[in-house]
Amino acid sequence: MSKAITSSRLAALPARIHQHRALSVSATANAAKNQFILIARDFTDPEAITRRLNMRTKHLVEAKALKKSDQIHSAGALLSDHSDLGKMVGSVILFQADNAEEVRKLVERDYYVSGKVWENYEILPFRSVDLS
Repeated sequence: MSKAITSSRLAALPARIHQHRALSVSATANAAKNQFILIARDFTDPEAITRRLNMRTKHLVEAKALKKSDQIHSAGALLSDHSDLGKMVGSVILFQADNAEEVRKLVERDYYVSGKVWENYEILPFRSVDLS
């Protein structure tokens, strides 16, 4: 029979054990949602970057709302390269959702879809790792 860990006994344990217990609780709370990566590629016609910039503010407002509701974990632009001449050519978004269909519905409502910024996209199952 194992003994229950009281708060005084817990305080005497090494800090790394405390951290492990905290990570376990955090992992359990996040386990309810699956993670998915969206990889979206922009159109390549000459007006594509103009459409992206015209839709960007609306797109970011919606993305921030999804982040606040924990449906987006992180996001960013795909770049042609890291030079000063590099340009945005797509997007990557890490979603948290029950299933891929839920993510697809969110993506189809995105201003980058209706505004003809993203030419195509892929939704892939994903699982992030805590590297701290």
